[in-house]
Amino acid sequence: MIAVEPLDAAGRVRFAVADVLTSVRRYLTRASRQPDLLVGSLLMPIVFVVLFGYVFGSSIAVPGGDYRSYLMSGLFAQTTLFASAAVAVAVATDMKEGVIDRLKTLPITRSSVLLGRTLAGVLTGLPSLAVMIGCALVVGWRPQHGIGEMIGAFALLQLFGFAMGWVGVVIGLHTRSPESADAIAMLPAFLLGFVSNVFVDPARMPSWLQALAQWNPMSAVVAATRQLFGTAQATPAHGVWSLEHPVVTTLAMALLLLAVCVTIGVRRYARVSR
Repeated sequence: MIAVEPLDAAGRVRFAVADVLTSVRRYLTRASRQPDLLVGSLLMPIVFVVLFGYVFGSSIAVPGGDYRSYLMSGLFAQTTLFASAAVAVAVATDMKEGVIDRLKTLPITRSSVLLGRTLAGVLTGLPSLAVMIGCALVVGWRPQHGIGEMIGAFALLQLFGFAMGWVGVVIGLHTRSPESADAIAMLPAFLLGFVSNVFVDPARMPSWLQALAQWNPMSAVVAATRQLFGTAQATPAHGVWSLEHPVVTTLAMALLLLAVCVTIGVRRYARVSR
């Protein structure tokens, strides 16, 4: 019998990284074989820009008067919410089809499957983001600050999207079907997205709804991107700390979501079986 020496810390890290990369490659390969989903994700940004920028935007007034520039920072952030729903459905599908059970029998790092799923979600969302940026440039949106702050804004959005992907993982692991995962994930996506400063200035909302929109975490994410891009902000909300310090709030919120959802997701993944 050949004795197998236990791996040291560096060896375990190398194997964990290899497991994650393999998992990412698996999900990217799977996505490449579903061109209908890719086409849908590329068309959605165009639909949103036309629908809200031209159909509804013609009757909406915002600070600065340029609604389409105001809208685009919000739409960049809005896409991260819908991405979490896609991850939830994908995880729930793997659970229903027994893929997760088969992967759990392999000698791989326990968190690599989930981490690969969320990283792949970020990567598959890049073409959609590129289309959204193209649409934004066409309708007149321009970042007003330097390239460093523009890169910082998109990096912040990707970090928040990665954190929301783990929210989708938790939802997918706790639901019993892809349909229920989709319904559960889309509900907070719509509420957080529409009751916020994504599409309109909260100052124009009724007082009770205005408070919800101002303290909505999504409003802080959008305010952070508008601050970094240098586009028009909503009417200042004095006394709302998250909107007065949106970049710090978004960073803290993303890290908190990761700390909570990674812990819950990995533990649930280790226990669940269908």
